[in-house]
Amino acid sequence: MINADTIEEHYADKYNTTVTSRKDIGDIYVDGQPVNIKSHNVNKKNYSPNLVSAYRAYHHLQDNEKELTFMFVYHNGEEIISDREVKVEHISWNCLSIQCQGNGVIQLSKPLEVDTTQTKEKWIEGLKTNYAQYIEKERKKLNRLEDMLS
Repeated sequence: MINADTIEEHYADKYNTTVTSRKDIGDIYVDGQPVNIKSHNVNKKNYSPNLVSAYRAYHHLQDNEKELTFMFVYHNGEEIISDREVKVEHISWNCLSIQCQGNGVIQLSKPLEVDTTQTKEKWIEGLKTNYAQYIEKERKKLNRLEDMLS
């Protein structure tokens, strides 16, 4: 039986590797590169997973040698129905947002949209643009709170 608690171990076995700590950018490493596994039980609603810290993704991807891949796994609580491996740079910013958590977290806020023509550089530019929008939104929120207290 496969469930959210065993999916990472399943893929670690599949790729003959081990599961990393929760603080790592990837759940497993394949050929030295992180793979971040995101599972979704199709029998449940409200699927807007946090993908990765915007801060961590930005700093990780500054090194041209480093990559980041996501494994989107769809299951029904008992078995894996399908999976899809997508390099971060191929995930369109049309389906992503940066939300408040820590220094900002990249969230899959709409159904996954893949653009295999998008480069890593273009994805990072999208990250910078979306991060600036997130910071401005947070700044306005903090200013309102400060005004309320004064």
